[in-house]
Amino acid sequence: MKKLIIFLILTYLLFTINSTAINENSNENNLENEKVLKIGVLLPLSGEFQDIGESFLKAIQLALYDISNENIKIFPKDSKGNALNTYESAKEFEERGINIVIGPIFHESLERLGEINKITFISLTNKTEKIPKNAIAFGINIDSQINALKKYFNEIKISKTLLLSPKSEFIYQSQSVAKKDILKFYRTYSYDTNPKKITGEIEKITKYRERKKDLERRIKILEKSDLLKDKNELKKLEQMHTLGKINFDSVVVVDFGERLKSVLSSFMFSDVTSNEVNFFTINQWFDETFFSENAMQNLHFPSIDFDNLKKFNKKFSNKFNEKPHKVSILAYDALGLIYYCWSNNNFQFKQEQLYNKKGFKGLQGEFYIEDNLSKQKLKIYKVSKEEFIKVY
Repeated sequence: MKKLIIFLILTYLLFTINSTAINENSNENNLENEKVLKIGVLLPLSGEFQDIGESFLKAIQLALYDISNENIKIFPKDSKGNALNTYESAKEFEERGINIVIGPIFHESLERLGEINKITFISLTNKTEKIPKNAIAFGINIDSQINALKKYFNEIKISKTLLLSPKSEFIYQSQSVAKKDILKFYRTYSYDTNPKKITGEIEKITKYRERKKDLERRIKILEKSDLLKDKNELKKLEQMHTLGKINFDSVVVVDFGERLKSVLSSFMFSDVTSNEVNFFTINQWFDETFFSENAMQNLHFPSIDFDNLKKFNKKFSNKFNEKPHKVSILAYDALGLIYYCWSNNNFQFKQEQLYNKKGFKGLQGEFYIEDNLSKQKLKIYKVSKEEFIKVY
């Protein structure tokens, strides 16, 4: 009996000691876990948009490498570029206690994320409509671009601006520009996306045929004159294509790529050049194919910090031996933003930190977050020969 009592006492003490040790270890682990920043990553890592997703993931990995803090852990999941897989992956993040996620990329994938209340999503979309309350549109949005153009327009004092946009998938951007009413447009036009029809539409906008006929009539009159001043004027007019001024001083074209080139070439064919009119477009991510197009010279557009973009591209290429996707710099900044908020709040992440009124500075430049949008302080660049030159 005595041996049994001793055994029970020893068993109790052993259990108590082990329990205390387990509790102490658990507390230590909890303290350690509080100092670990867990970030979910939702990107298309398979399917049609796999290349884009992988480039964004590498940009995030590059940011991790540059920060060099072992307490930051990322958990990538494949969104497959659709709303259903994005939602299912987000639910898994929620179950694991992850409360901040970089992604998804596409606006369509945000569809059901508003149902997940415990996670904040930093999406790389540049669309600004119907953003869930728990998501931030981190892309270079049209609002930021309009604000940058507005400031530059005030600087160079232009007042009669045409807004041109295609009848196409970019109608959202065009409508946003018009609805914001920040830029007061003299007239707005929508043009056909068929390149064969664009020139004819631009001729109507610029009244090319009327100006050409005015020139022909004036030349006929001068040809009948023997006055020296008329002969001198005739020599000048014979070098011209049209006569008479146009009734606008600037043009904003909401378009990209080959169609943008067609529009600006049509203005040149209609005898309206950048010597007399300021031409603007929206963010083009520094498309170097513009360099070989005469019509693109002096074209202005808002964009992120070009010097930083070049540094990022070089660093990315050296690290992964490939060129990054043009927008992946935003994924790099997204991780930097989360880290900054976490490290400046005693290693705890809170959603409200993202809305710091002082704003932030990333590779893209200065920005702040308001109304679920990243508001970037963009710069204005122009195409000049084989360079992009910052003008504002």
